[in-house]
Amino acid sequence: MSHSVLFELFLVLTAAVIAVPLAQKLRANSIIGFLIGGFCIGPFGFGLINDREDISTVAELGIVFLLFMIGLELSRERLRVIGGRFATLGFLQIGVTMAVMFGVLLLINYDMPASIVIAGALALSSTAIILKQLSDERQLHTRFGRAALAILLLQDVAVGPFLIMVQAAGKAGTETSPWISALSGVGAVAVLLLAGRYLLPRLFRYIASLKNPELFAIGTLFVVLAASTLTEAAGLSMALGAFIAGVMLAETEFRHQIEADISPFRGVFLSLFFMSVGMSVNANVVIGQAGTIILWLIGLLVVKAAVLFGLSLLIGFNRASSIRVAMSLAAGGEFAFVMLALASQNGAVPIDIAVMLIPVVAISMGLTPTLISLGHRIEQKLHPKENDQLSEISDETDGIQKHVLVIGCGRVGRVLARLLRTKDIPFIVLESDAQQVSRGRAEGLPVYFADGSRPETFRAAHTEQAHIAAVAMGNPHATEKTVALLRQHYPHLKIFARAQDITHIGPLSRSGADAAIPEVLETGLRLSDHVLAACDIPQEDIDTEIAKFRRADMLLMNELAPRTARQKTEDPASKSAKPPKSRKTT
Repeated sequence: MSHSVLFELFLVLTAAVIAVPLAQKLRANSIIGFLIGGFCIGPFGFGLINDREDISTVAELGIVFLLFMIGLELSRERLRVIGGRFATLGFLQIGVTMAVMFGVLLLINYDMPASIVIAGALALSSTAIILKQLSDERQLHTRFGRAALAILLLQDVAVGPFLIMVQAAGKAGTETSPWISALSGVGAVAVLLLAGRYLLPRLFRYIASLKNPELFAIGTLFVVLAASTLTEAAGLSMALGAFIAGVMLAETEFRHQIEADISPFRGVFLSLFFMSVGMSVNANVVIGQAGTIILWLIGLLVVKAAVLFGLSLLIGFNRASSIRVAMSLAAGGEFAFVMLALASQNGAVPIDIAVMLIPVVAISMGLTPTLISLGHRIEQKLHPKENDQLSEISDETDGIQKHVLVIGCGRVGRVLARLLRTKDIPFIVLESDAQQVSRGRAEGLPVYFADGSRPETFRAAHTEQAHIAAVAMGNPHATEKTVALLRQHYPHLKIFARAQDITHIGPLSRSGADAAIPEVLETGLRLSDHVLAACDIPQEDIDTEIAKFRRADMLLMNELAPRTARQKTEDPASKSAKPPKSRKTT
């Protein structure tokens, strides 16, 4: 019937609406809900959809948009956040895990192309599940969180080579000349890179100049599908073209707008893809090969955990933290479904093996939140008082003295840090926003991931050896909390804080700030200067009025400041009456 495809889509969306909320209530990831929903309506569940060809065709777009979004997130700014040791851990995790699994698969008589693809698919972890849980638990900026983020980002970087690997493995033994296949593939990739470098930025600037949001979204879809079509015509996968297009656009100023426009399409098509994967789960295979699936599941978790544990120890993690890293990233990931689906289509992996591995990966993903929580508990039990996520800051700044502690690396904090650097004054900058950290590090500033409102962070930054703290955070409540903690634990510090406006000076002063500087004052005066000049007011009159305003504002600031600071400002004679201790040394 002509409406059968629409009816099947209706069934798929209905299953998603029911299964995903149920999975979230059970604290499972939405991907698990899609897989279960797909299984229930598929040929091996209730049999509501027996022919999944139409759904699979639409679901392939989910793979395309998934790879495009992964590429779009791989900007140099984000990759720059990864430290050298964590990058080493990420590369080694992929290489060593693949090598071990490849060797095991060859020993059990799998052929070489299938062994390579399966080893690559199982070496990856679930970015969606792990990052969501770490973000919910506020662990992304800890040392463990940075290690997990580095591994997951580098796994995303490996997506491109893995897609080429799947394609090459599927062509093994075909009549197509490998030289022709290689040349056509390299040519398609070269065209995409050149287009991304020279054409795409100009295209999106032109579209943006038209100020038509619908046209911008259409342009994004055009780029995704055009890149996918080009690589498919060259004998590569559509997903590879989408991935390269995403990487090219990640460096443009339109990345965030593109991400916002493409996100709804990606969500819909990706849900169809995972539902399609769920439909392919053969209940007869799961029941008939339950023992084999359990062995594969145990083998996957043990091999990946063992490799991650050893590598974490190698880069300097202690035993407890190494166990936590190993358990958190031991399971499989959503990209394994993509690789297995593509590999089964082009013959790189036999369909019966792919069907058997899908529940292995799905079950392991379902266990990921439990493994993360269990790893955290084991770490706390072995080292209940250790807070090693801050050890990197402590190690790298060991020996620093008489330094300035800058908390916040936004526009205000970076200006201060640059000035301190020009005068060769030692300083440390703490920031909890990854993008601000990457910007600061790009300028060569000593910026560290850390929550600047915790006593543990202050200890790691050797605040007892500092003599000045500058709190340049943008959140007024967090600024007051940080000032109060600094004053409570380090009474010797001179604390200067960024106030939101003049009414914020009082709360900051009561919290313990020696001085609070409102960020809007000078900006407002400079703006007033330009506006009055444009109103044909003589410059002398403008300067006089601004000077009056500044004096009045300073008097009000002195009234709101701490008493000791006010006395110093109001009674300079009392200061000169005291013996000038500093002059005796001269």
